[in-house]
Amino acid sequence: MRVRSFHLSALALAGAILACGPAGVTPGPGDDIATSVAATLSAIAPAPTETPAPEPVATPLPARLWKPLLSGGATGWWLDAGTATEIALPVDIGQYYDYSSANGKILYASHFANVGAGPGNLAVSDLWMIDYPAGAPSALIATDTVVEAMWAPDGAGFVYTLATPATYELRYRALTGEDRLLASNVSLTWNVSPLGTFVAFTRETGYEVPGTPGLFVVPLAGGPEVEVSTVDRRGTGGIEDRPTWSADEAYIALSAWGTAPGEMVVAAADGSFSSSLTVDQALSVNPILGSLPTVVQWHPDGQHLVGLANYSDSMGGPSPVVLYELDESRSHVVAAADLGADAYLLVDWNVPGESLFVQDEFGQVVLVHLP
Repeated sequence: MRVRSFHLSALALAGAILACGPAGVTPGPGDDIATSVAATLSAIAPAPTETPAPEPVATPLPARLWKPLLSGGATGWWLDAGTATEIALPVDIGQYYDYSSANGKILYASHFANVGAGPGNLAVSDLWMIDYPAGAPSALIATDTVVEAMWAPDGAGFVYTLATPATYELRYRALTGEDRLLASNVSLTWNVSPLGTFVAFTRETGYEVPGTPGLFVVPLAGGPEVEVSTVDRRGTGGIEDRPTWSADEAYIALSAWGTAPGEMVVAAADGSFSSSLTVDQALSVNPILGSLPTVVQWHPDGQHLVGLANYSDSMGGPSPVVLYELDESRSHVVAAADLGADAYLLVDWNVPGESLFVQDEFGQVVLVHLP
């Protein structure tokens, strides 16, 4: 093989020399041979191959603190690499709001919200911040005017609802002190997008403030808001019924189960699409898989939701955790799988798309795996 390879290489070299001869020289018989050899070499040469792109590796979310929204007390759950550990907090919290893995700080109220404020007399408290696992408490808003608060993903500031005598304001405050208005006449139902680009919020009847009911999106940096759905939750549901963002910030899911019939709304964040989720007829024979979810987490692929089915074996009992597959339009459930666990709350992803934490009927935070 080496000898044959040598002769072919020599012929190819001769062909290259002939091909590079001076202009105006009439081709001779040797030129045909060189051309033939070059064509043969081209035919037998292996096709170039592209190096395949490496498959993305799913990794656990950063270690973080979790505690049920608005709950109090001096304990919480530390979530880290698939393990949930109950821990002691550096302060006895009146109401818990949020924790940031980016800055290691907790947002909380120093006491339970036992007074009302604003046109709808919503429960309000103050707003404090403390480092975890240890630190000195710092008052951010000392007056009882805060309805709720949440960190921006970068930890550089937080979004909060401020009660005034005339309205409820959605605001952003940086830790440097900058404070800006994002929207007015809002409800207590809102959520910051995963990359910190937007805030989704609702306006609803029942809060004694003006404005057309619906689901809206506003840039966190400030700017005009966009209506993405006309859904009206009518002041029902709880503060935990926040709009849920897809990982790419393209879609929002919102639970509206306060009035009959309940619904789960899916909307495009740019306002180009909105629909009430429906379930395939083939699933309706199963009371678990055929029922719409009441709360959800978006799967990172944007085509699945993990949710709690609107079903329970007992009054007030936990609900099955279900994986829902959506059609291309994201308006219809085409398949569903019972993940074999019952829960009261969806906590957060452990490894997005592979496993997530839930709070079970005994108040424990446990891990559920996806198929």
